[in-house]
Amino acid sequence: MPDQTPPDPTPSPTSLLQAPPLGIAPILVVSDAAAASAFYQRAFNAEELARIAAPGGKRFLHIRLRAFGSTFVIMDELAEMNGLGSLFRAPTSLRGTSVTLHLQVADGNAVWQQALNAGARSIIPLERQFWGELYGRLSDPFGHEWTIAQFLQHLSDAQVEGAANSVFQAK
Repeated sequence: MPDQTPPDPTPSPTSLLQAPPLGIAPILVVSDAAAASAFYQRAFNAEELARIAAPGGKRFLHIRLRAFGSTFVIMDELAEMNGLGSLFRAPTSLRGTSVTLHLQVADGNAVWQQALNAGARSIIPLERQFWGELYGRLSDPFGHEWTIAQFLQHLSDAQVEGAANSVFQAK
């Protein structure tokens, strides 16, 4: 006798049918979403939550990831598609980006080194900054820029402004 158990209506952990968390979730357009997903998993211990292939199955319309308690989406640049896919361009196609993704982390040195080991490139070295954080900026292999910050010391607004004046007047 065939199994009469009704199918489980609960979506799988990698299903897009699961409602994403509320909040801001950036969509990063890249030249190779599968490679980008692998990079973010190595660089930031990202967990892949969902993956939807584009027509033809070689590229992706949507790969949802979670890292450091936040979700973000990556997708392949699909310039040849009419409609939504043709509106998105990767930083490598635009020759730059106007967006920086900021990671506030508990161990800046560890995250920084892990990202570099995975293939990121340092833009601003990770150093103690006048506003009380360990801070640096890097670029991933897909043209997106990330800042890594670790809180070190609470400073008042007046202290930060005074330190900023000293730093920028010295230059």
